[in-house]
This record gives sequence, structure tokens and C-alpha cells, in this order.
Amino acid sequence: MSPHATTLRRVATGKQEAAELHDALSLDDLLDAETLWAPAKIQVAKAFLARSVAGEQWPQSLHWNWAEKARGLKPYAPGPFSSYRLFGLRAEAQWQGVLLGSCVAHPTRLSPGGQDLVYIDFVDSAPWNWALPAIGQIPRFKGIGVQLVELAIRWSVDLGFRGRLGLHSLPQSEAFYRGPCGMTDLGADPKAHALHYFELDESQARVFLGED
Repeated sequence: MSPHATTLRRVATGKQEAAELHDALSLDDLLDAETLWAPAKIQVAKAFLARSVAGEQWPQSLHWNWAEKARGLKPYAPGPFSSYRLFGLRAEAQWQGVLLGSCVAHPTRLSPGGQDLVYIDFVDSAPWNWALPAIGQIPRFKGIGVQLVELAIRWSVDLGFRGRLGLHSLPQSEAFYRGPCGMTDLGADPKAHALHYFELDESQARVFLGED
């Protein structure tokens, strides 16, 4: 699929603004994202330190390094014929959010178990899109995560997995997956640092896509 038009809501004005969804990012695209995101993360960290904000309030994805993830993905060449895909949302000539997904070795846990699904390894938005009340930061854009998750669901559909999706969530993101995404929280996974594991089954995928 070539990039296609979408919109994002600019929080400061409430207006919808032009954006593009991409379902075939390259490793170079990840490096481009990290080039812009890393300095912004440093500024976030400086602001939290200056205000002596407690550690539990810091963004839990602050330490993610998409350049390092690109290095790890190099042997797998993400793309249409790989088990890995990279999705992104672009506006104002910048990557506003990216998602890494895979389609092998992650069977469903919801009944009936053992079926294929798309697993979301990582999804994040640009640091300027984080809501950080502790330092007075409002997001620049809203609606990024839902659109990226939708791309992953549609990939699942294209693969014949009927929209089934799975992921382990950072604690700060659990409400997003339970609420807007409508996923089932299967509880803390002792094999994944006690992160909660979420799944989207076929019926939930249809609801998400507005087909029910």
C-alpha cells in the first residue's frame, strides 16, 4: 500500500490537520525518527530533572532507542515478505509515531488458543506528542496510537488472521489498550517482566474496524 491521507487533531486548536499513514517503513525511516526524537527526549528528561519529578511519573518509553531497534532488525529486513513490518504516521514532514509488528511465533492465548496473530513489539509517538502534566506539556497531536494499531489489525486481516492482535503493555499504556482499543487484559505475564498481556480477538477486531 502506498502512503494514504489521514488527519490528526492538533490539541492546541482542536483542528484536524493533514497527515499520512505508511505501512512499509524502512530502517532508514526509523533512523530518521530517532534523529528527531532523541533531542526531544533529552529535553523532556531535563525538564523532569529540573522539577525533581518522581520516577514513576517519567514516560516509560523514554529510554527506547529506535536506532538500536533498527540495528537489531537489520538481518530481518522488515517489509512485505518479512515476518516484521514497520508502520508510521507522518505529519509536518516528521514521523509522529511508529509501530513495529511481527506475525510469527506469537499464538493466541484467548480461547480457542494457539491461533496465529500479529504481535505488536513496540509502538510509540514522538516525544512532543506525549501528555506530560508534570512538566506542563500538552501533546501536539492526538489520535496517533489508534491509527497505528488499526494498521496492525488490517495487516492481521490481510494475513488471514482475522484481525487478531497481541502485545505486552507498559503500565502507563494499559488504559489505552483496554479503552480505545477494546482489547482483553489477560493480566501480568511473569515471562515478560510482569507486563500485562493484551489480546484482540476476531470479534473485537470487527468492532474496532466498525464492521459490527
